[in-house]
Amino acid sequence: MDQPRSTDRSLRATVFAITPTVGSLPDVDISERSTTRAWLGLLVASMSYVLVLDALAIAVAFPEIEDAFSNSARTTLAWITTGFTIAIAAVMLLVGQLADRIGWRRTFMIGMGAFVCFALIGASAPNVGVLIGARVAQGVCAALFTVTAFPLALPAFPLDRRGTAVGWIGVGGATSALLGPVVGGTLITLTSWRAGLLLPVPLCILAAGFAPKVFDERKGEKRPIDFLGFLLGGSGASALALVILQRWWLATPAAVVLLLLFGVRVARHRYPLIRPELFADQRYLWALISQTGTQTAVFAWFFSMPLFLANIWGWSTIETGLVMAVPMLLSFNSVLVGRYADRHGYRMVLSTGGLIAAAGLGWWMIALDNEPSYLALAIGLVVFGWGSGQVGVIGMGAALNSLNDDLLAEGNAALQTNRRLVQGLGAATALAILGNRDASSFAAFRWAWAFAAGGYLISAIAMWWYPADEKQPTPK
Repeated sequence: MDQPRSTDRSLRATVFAITPTVGSLPDVDISERSTTRAWLGLLVASMSYVLVLDALAIAVAFPEIEDAFSNSARTTLAWITTGFTIAIAAVMLLVGQLADRIGWRRTFMIGMGAFVCFALIGASAPNVGVLIGARVAQGVCAALFTVTAFPLALPAFPLDRRGTAVGWIGVGGATSALLGPVVGGTLITLTSWRAGLLLPVPLCILAAGFAPKVFDERKGEKRPIDFLGFLLGGSGASALALVILQRWWLATPAAVVLLLLFGVRVARHRYPLIRPELFADQRYLWALISQTGTQTAVFAWFFSMPLFLANIWGWSTIETGLVMAVPMLLSFNSVLVGRYADRHGYRMVLSTGGLIAAAGLGWWMIALDNEPSYLALAIGLVVFGWGSGQVGVIGMGAALNSLNDDLLAEGNAALQTNRRLVQGLGAATALAILGNRDASSFAAFRWAWAFAAGGYLISAIAMWWYPADEKQPTPK
């Protein structure tokens, strides 16, 4: 399991992906045709980043939502995002097994189409209850296309080009993070908060419409669905999300017990939601641990830096937004990093990336203080932005690249569930360190950045156990 799949097997997967369409264009070179279709498939899969657009649009719209539903408490309105996140975490493990039965492409299209329907319901919601219900339903739909998007696209690329493909996936995420607040904020300003919920709709429609043209239907092994495992894992993930996002500390014992029972179920059941052989793959295991560190760290930074700029330096929302955009621009380096990983392997890329990101956070801990310093801030942004871009989505590629194609959806489901939970953990921990919203102690921000730097260091250390990749032939 530790060794990469053979070139012959990758070639067969690529040929399989293009076979249904070759006959319709006899004058087109097969290799050129397959390459074009593979990249178009990757573009459609990248539309799953509507989740980023959606999340940022909701964040921008939240003050107006509070004004529109002024009789509702902020803790109630928080369920607009909390309910969405919990729904994703609760059902994502089931999606991999479900997709293996009904087809990955069909699951992707159902998710995109249903996401649009519930976006329309949420945008026209007459009260908070309907809005929260629509957001929970959208979370379920989001799990359907998040789990299947990249497992549909990546098998069309041979192994020696998948790092580059994953790099372009990172560009899609960075672009969404850049455009979401700008486009969403403009639409919301010109119309109302309801426009924020409609922002992902055009991309979802395009993705669902083009999916049959660029993806072949894929299915894994049809196994009985482990509904008891789903109840244990989904309930455990939901309880843990409540502890992290809502600070329902009394739910901690229930979360621990449910997740332990889920682990026992996975180890002993004949047809578990997550096959244990996933974690026997050393590349998948260590990349998963590495991603736990990076995703915890980056969300701790996402929630601490804006508060620092506003509370300590007194900067405006626009100034803060421009600062936060800098690392997003630098994360476009994922294309170069992906190409390097194709040729030299993932271990060195992700280990050094984690160290670079930690160095950027450490620089801020030393160089920044209560008085604004543009140079010190800029140096940290460049270093941190480069390092975080180097380990972001590329780490996902390191986890999935060694899995057999029939395990991709299931492996991605487990990976994405972990990412969602630890992202919430990173944000909640940073906010707990910083204290109440009036906190202005610079020492608290140093501790928040130290926590984030620790996540990146754990990520870098974990990758040293990642098995060395066999040298891949240089792409032509």
